[in-house]
Amino acid sequence: MTPSRVSIIITNYNYAGFLPEAIESALAQDYPDCEVLVLDDASTDNSLEVACRYPVTVLAQRNGGLCLARNNALTHASGRYVLFLDADDRLTPRAVSLLAEALDAAGEDVGYAYGQMQYFGLRDDLFPARPFDAQQLFRNNYVCATTLLRRDVLLQAGGYDNGFRSLREDWELYIRLLSKGYHGAFVPEVILECRKHKPHIRRSLGIKALSMAKLCWLYPAYFWKQWLKHPLRYTYFFIAAKGWQSVRDYGDKAQQLGLRVVRRAGD
Repeated sequence: MTPSRVSIIITNYNYAGFLPEAIESALAQDYPDCEVLVLDDASTDNSLEVACRYPVTVLAQRNGGLCLARNNALTHASGRYVLFLDADDRLTPRAVSLLAEALDAAGEDVGYAYGQMQYFGLRDDLFPARPFDAQQLFRNNYVCATTLLRRDVLLQAGGYDNGFRSLREDWELYIRLLSKGYHGAFVPEVILECRKHKPHIRRSLGIKALSMAKLCWLYPAYFWKQWLKHPLRYTYFFIAAKGWQSVRDYGDKAQQLGLRVVRRAGD
């Protein structure tokens, strides 16, 4: 069977010091058909110069945040499967092979494959990933942000919701895919090394409450228990921020943000 092409998309903002490791880990995959794209979200350091040293496609746009960077880069991806990698993280050499094997073997109701995530730097433990369980996914997100997704499924769902650009954008995507009938396939091996290079910053109560309130409003059948725990808190932040106006902000804004090709792989 001919391997499905995989697009590895690295999104970057001011991580020129870490970007080489991310790109090199993508280029070092043992999978036979990978393309690597780097999208720079208006960095003020020399990230573009660094990215252009490698045989990858380099894209740039005006600053729009992580969700739009991922959605916009997707417009240039040619793979049947796509994988998003943060510029300060690294893939293990067999990451794509392991995830693609799981996705190839899965049924059409499986929209993505995910694995274990190992922290390094200021932390050295494992992210608590687990086999897919819909009921548990409503309680907490055990799927890391770097997964291998079916491109057509992601496009049909609309991509990432820019209304969650501050927090929980990956969790919202997995819940939305679940609401459309798509599950995940778990690979019990480390596929991602997640760099912890900053002290833990506690998110403000308002940011956390607003993102949870948005999840409750979008998916009441799944999150009603969470709403009942703090109904006044979630209602206050949702109304104060007019949360209903910012959610379901799907799709790309490539033209609006001036997305351009800086160089193509092979040039």
